[in-house]
Amino acid sequence: MEFESIILATGYKSNVPDWLKGWLESYPDQAVVLRAAGEGNWFHQFRAVTLIRISPFPYILYNYCSVATRVKYGPYITGSLLGMVPEIFVAIYTGNLVKTLAEASSADKHGLSVTQIILNILGFLGTVATTVLITKYAKRQLETMKKEEEALLQ
Repeated sequence: MEFESIILATGYKSNVPDWLKGWLESYPDQAVVLRAAGEGNWFHQFRAVTLIRISPFPYILYNYCSVATRVKYGPYITGSLLGMVPEIFVAIYTGNLVKTLAEASSADKHGLSVTQIILNILGFLGTVATTVLITKYAKRQLETMKKEEEALLQ
């Protein structure tokens, strides 16, 4: 069983870079952003990783791509941690909201007051609005980085 695992892992490791290279050639717009993430000083890499984590770019795909882009370990870890903070807040707030609504709907508890309902709705809308604004900002910054990278390549 261990031998098969080693063979599978070796085959997987040797095939992923080829697949990744093909994917990057198929999607040159994303490839420019990923290449830009691997270049520059520590802060430039940190900023790129943070913006990629905030934007709706698939995490798993970026994890593979970061290996191919020469992003250093420090900017990758700190940028990933900071870039995931908005998503964590949304998940925590949504969980608390669902818990509050579940407790309010149970028979043995009193229902929510009008003030609690209004505050929960405003909090949820504020969370959604903040997430949308941060995502739009990240997309705009990534577009700027992409244009800068394309200008350097020409």
